Amino acid sequence: MIDKNIKKLWDWFIKHEKQIRKSIEDESATEQQLVTDQLNNLVLELGMFTWEVAPGETKPWSFLISPNGDAELLVKSKKIIHEAPDLKDWAFYFARQAKLWDQKLLLYDSVMDEQEVDASKWKFVKIKKQRAKCDLIIEALNMAHIDEETLNKAAHMLVVNEIGEETKINKIASIEVVRKIPAQYESNRADITVLRKELY
Repeated sequence: MIDKNIKKLWDWFIKHEKQIRKSIEDESATEQQLVTDQLNNLVLELGMFTWEVAPGETKPWSFLISPNGDAELLVKSKKIIHEAPDLKDWAFYFARQAKLWDQKLLLYDSVMDEQEVDASKWKFVKIKKQRAKCDLIIEALNMAHIDEETLNKAAHMLVVNEIGEETKINKIASIEVVRKIPAQYESNRADITVLRKELY
């Protein structure tokens, strides 16, 4: 039997699908705040998820529910998306997807200044662990101007964009960001652009 809060989400989504699309197409639309507030409430009733509506890649529109890197929430986000309606213009995702991109990020630092992070020249080392997981050490080059917290956030965003959130949850035990790869791992250092190949 479907969870009542999952049903509540999808019933609302079907009823307001036109307003949701309009809020994506026109950021000044009066519906945008209503859509945002309603989806926030409906999704948070299901757990500590984040969500995103956006133009899609395989279909005109997409709706994502992210488990925020949490394995237990991933199980639930899969259940939620399993109950998603069959709408011809919409793709539904239970975790953030891997992207084809240029390894460049825009994010806010600890004092809320916008920072551009070019991670295309970063390096990494994969250290195998038990149970099919591994640790990653990421060498963040030319990032002396970025504070440590922002750099860690950028590294996690980078990994999700490269391999997808589900793979990150299932295959990565930890991520450590360093200014220089430790000497004992130098021989295994690789370009960040091959991370996807290494982990798939």
